[in-house]
Amino acid sequence: MRIEVIAAYVMGLLLPVLEVIRRRTDFSDIPAYVDDFLIGAFLLYAARSVSQQKSNGRVLLVAAWAVLCGGFYYSFFHQLQSSARHDVSGYSNALVVFIKGILYLIAIGSLVLSIRSAAYSEQD
Repeated sequence: MRIEVIAAYVMGLLLPVLEVIRRRTDFSDIPAYVDDFLIGAFLLYAARSVSQQKSNGRVLLVAAWAVLCGGFYYSFFHQLQSSARHDVSGYSNALVVFIKGILYLIAIGSLVLSIRSAAYSEQD
């Protein structure tokens, strides 16, 4: 199994869990919760489609990683620019920026790998 597919399974499960840990019982910003669950489900669906060798699996995986990268752009850079000492979670802003940065790099790398994989499979 390719690394971008494994990463999709892991991130699909991890994103909602991390968001719940981060926000705990603060339901003041519902869209901030929902987006992680939606993209998590999309990543899991795309990874499963690739694993089952469905004809649209690789395209779905590219789309899922692209959606995550697009969403992470604002989230990461807004957090980076934040002057608050602490995040809504109570953790330091620096820790949250670090974690989001790592996840963003994984998403970008997985997007690149899934594009290459989809392009290669089209040549066959």
